[in-house]
Amino acid sequence: MKNTNNMTFQDLGLASAILSLLEKAGFTIPTPIQSESLPVALKGEDIIAVAQTGSGKTLAYVLAILMGLEKKTSHRALILTPSRETAEQTARFIHQFSNQSVVLASPGVPAKTLDKELKKNPAIIVATPGRLSEQLQNNKLLLQNLSQLVIDEADRMLDLGFEPQLKMIQSTLRGQWQTLLFAATFGPKAEKVAELFLKTKPVRIQPENTETPVSSLKQKVYFLSPAQKNNRLLDELKQTKEGVIVFADSQESCVEIARFLTHHQFKNDFIHGDMNAGHRNRIIREFREKRFSILVSTDLLARGLDVDHVMTVISYQLPYKFEDFLHRIGRTARAGRSGEAITFVTPADERTYRKIKKFLVDATEKTLMKDFKFLKA
Repeated sequence: MKNTNNMTFQDLGLASAILSLLEKAGFTIPTPIQSESLPVALKGEDIIAVAQTGSGKTLAYVLAILMGLEKKTSHRALILTPSRETAEQTARFIHQFSNQSVVLASPGVPAKTLDKELKKNPAIIVATPGRLSEQLQNNKLLLQNLSQLVIDEADRMLDLGFEPQLKMIQSTLRGQWQTLLFAATFGPKAEKVAELFLKTKPVRIQPENTETPVSSLKQKVYFLSPAQKNNRLLDELKQTKEGVIVFADSQESCVEIARFLTHHQFKNDFIHGDMNAGHRNRIIREFREKRFSILVSTDLLARGLDVDHVMTVISYQLPYKFEDFLHRIGRTARAGRSGEAITFVTPADERTYRKIKKFLVDATEKTLMKDFKFLKA
């Protein structure tokens, strides 16, 4: 996503130490969601920010929190995010720009370790709603003196069944705090989360084209038969040089695709929701470290995962929820980088294809199946 206002991070009034770390990490020009949300957040106002996957929402709220910590040593912040993967990634991101104390409260963190770290009264807690609500049952004062609350991926919270946990968390909050709510889409479910936590009228921030892919993404669509998918997948993978994520629609398909690629001597691994946290952590870590270049996944990783070297995303099968398609293709072409999304469409995919078509902006289309026609429902 390009900055349209020729603004730099220096123009946003950030501390010199933060600016130095941003420059070192290669961040010089803020994206629209950063340049529009940060000035408002730094004034202490509540915000609802809606922007595309890969548009830089995480950096926007992390910078707002770090500036709050620069101004007040007593400042405390809580970041709520729906999945363990996004929580871990956010904590890692904070460590990149700050030496502030951060505690990760998510599945996979041993209970004794978490209890010990939380007793140290950390400046920042990054948590999933389920794990945080468990801690609050034993310590209702855990969130006392909270200055900032960030709700990331608010549009996904209720889909994952977190409404009871969110209500429990909200019931323990006291005093005054700033709420920064971020989402890729803002519908009735995200609105419900906003009503729960926002006590003042928020500033709405929504750059143009929030529900379309970023401009640096190139897309290809293949209309083909199920029998043609494997050969086309091999052809595409032979042309890739960097990281690839291949999305499947089920755990069974995920495993089958990975085994097929292994048979054809492609170095890969797979990940899905039935794996334990330690196993998933290891796979994602090794993918980040480039120990293998192809990761096959269910929509478990459609949101939140940010790996710099992912240049290609392939939808081997379309998602069950069409909204997940936008998040799939958002795993590449992030933070101004380029990337490619490849989508396979079969005759049985008409219903989902019609819904995702609005996300296939300027896609190159090619029909590989002779006399391709969508099947009638």
